[in-house]
Amino acid sequence: MGSFEFEGRRVAFEPGDTVASALYRDGLRTFSRSLKYHRRRGLYCGTGDCPNCSMTVDGQPAVRSCIAICSDGMRVERAGGWPNAERDLLHVTDRLHRLMPVGFYYKTFVRPRFAWPVAERVIRRATGLGALPPTTAAERKVVRHVHVETLVIGAGLAGLDAAREAASGGSVLVCDEGRAAGAVAPGPTLDRLTELRTTVTSLGGVTLLDETTALGVYEGLHVPLSRPGELVHVHPSRVIVATGATEEHGVFPGNDLPGVMLGRAAAALAGIHGVRPGDRAVVVVRTEEGLQHLRTLLDAGVEVAATAVSPELAHRLPEGAGEVVAGGEVHEARGGAALRSVALRREGRGKRFECDLVVLSLGLVPRDGLARTALPTEDVTVVGDAALGAGGTGGPCGHAGTVCLCEDVSMHDLEQAWDEGFRNAETLKRYTTTTMGPCQGAMCGQALSCFAASRGDVTDRAAPLHPPRTTARPPTRPVTLETLAAGVHEIVDKRTSLHELHVAAGARLDRSGGWLRPFSYGDWRDEYRAVRERVSLMDVGTLGKFTIVGPDADELVDRLFPCRTRDLDPGRTRYVLTLDEAGYVMDDGLLARVGDDEWFLTTTSGGAGRADA
Repeated sequence: MGSFEFEGRRVAFEPGDTVASALYRDGLRTFSRSLKYHRRRGLYCGTGDCPNCSMTVDGQPAVRSCIAICSDGMRVERAGGWPNAERDLLHVTDRLHRLMPVGFYYKTFVRPRFAWPVAERVIRRATGLGALPPTTAAERKVVRHVHVETLVIGAGLAGLDAAREAASGGSVLVCDEGRAAGAVAPGPTLDRLTELRTTVTSLGGVTLLDETTALGVYEGLHVPLSRPGELVHVHPSRVIVATGATEEHGVFPGNDLPGVMLGRAAAALAGIHGVRPGDRAVVVVRTEEGLQHLRTLLDAGVEVAATAVSPELAHRLPEGAGEVVAGGEVHEARGGAALRSVALRREGRGKRFECDLVVLSLGLVPRDGLARTALPTEDVTVVGDAALGAGGTGGPCGHAGTVCLCEDVSMHDLEQAWDEGFRNAETLKRYTTTTMGPCQGAMCGQALSCFAASRGDVTDRAAPLHPPRTTARPPTRPVTLETLAAGVHEIVDKRTSLHELHVAAGARLDRSGGWLRPFSYGDWRDEYRAVRERVSLMDVGTLGKFTIVGPDADELVDRLFPCRTRDLDPGRTRYVLTLDEAGYVMDDGLLARVGDDEWFLTTTSGGAGRADA
């Protein structure tokens, strides 16, 4: 057992605890405040897909505490809120919806022109995920390149099974952003996963990387992987995406109250960390996985007041499932600092249940953003739950409530934007900022697509059957700029053949156009006078050098350079300018005729790459 510091006090944690599970065990329920209205946000997805549990850990903001493993002595604090996240006076903005409608910053501060700079400073101070530490030294990550036959992204059941099959065809690299077996509650799924993982790791030619996040699938099949201490550039012949699925985000009034959480979060708290997520719960079950979550909660001693279940699963509910509402759905949740009650509705009739926990297992939405960043022509295969399709297994979108947890966008905001003329998923995204937050649409993408399809997205003629999707772009997971800049310190020095002579003569070397070149040998004033009054030598070994040869060399040279070239005799040179396709000067150099149909061209040291292109 260890402990960490949380906002001035010590919090104990058990082995294997995440920051979120330790804080939840300690009694914390408000993990953050929402961006726009400063509403309380509690632990929700438990898989790192939503923004609710983002905290600052050891000075690093926007850390997803539900997947961050505890370590002794770490410092944790919540960002946002004034004077703090627990007692946030900025929560008054939740009463000012009429003053801050969707897109209000496009409309409110247009006139007078000085208003926006003032408002921008206020907005920046009132929002955000935390401040970057100005004095912390950047982590120097190692960069390496790996060439494999098959890259499998995701080490769940589907990914490991795909890796086992691919092992017979060459080298295989498997990566997972967490440790898959460590995020699954005890049960048949965990047993199967552990067995398959042991089988795959024993195979020759298979490498398994945990805590490794794939950032995107780029053209030419290039996949950068971010992991502790290094950035790995993988160049595979083919990619198998097995990133699984997220649980569907439920949209209803009060859906963002602390105490409303997805089934995987509740099951992980109860089954993995031994933390009872609530005393009295209402559970919504629409999937096989939801049945397992319900059993895990009952085993943990959670009293279940009611279970809203799909009719085909109603006969399989375990004992203790409370009042069974077959075909029911959540109509509304109520509460303040925490959840107090929830109303279930079926066929227009509703009933309210007192509870401090609502567990939602509504369906699965494919986590396919990574796959959608790849070009259709690339050899990329999607397997498992990631291949469920755009509609997933979820039901209809809600009638009200928060759609985008990251950007505080409600169903009312989407309806208002639609009425203002933003009539497809892409323009709705841009105007309302739905799917543009840290989760990149993992929670709200399905609801946005459902909303646009239900109203007839003008870009999709078959809207109800094929919900419109917004464009997926890398990086698909949050990544620090220092990770993207990894490797910039690993500069390959280019040296001329006279390099050692320069060093022996006492030259001060510096880089120019990628080359190490002498900038001075002592007092620059003496060197200046020597050049002007006596004589100097220059090492031009760094210049770009090109040979142009062939039966059409004369014609090519005449077309390339804006000066006469045909009248040059062999052995003679001419200063030339190099133009780009628009006629702009991009470089200069010296052109020499070597003989019939053969020329020699030099460029500047830094311009060789442009000339070659």
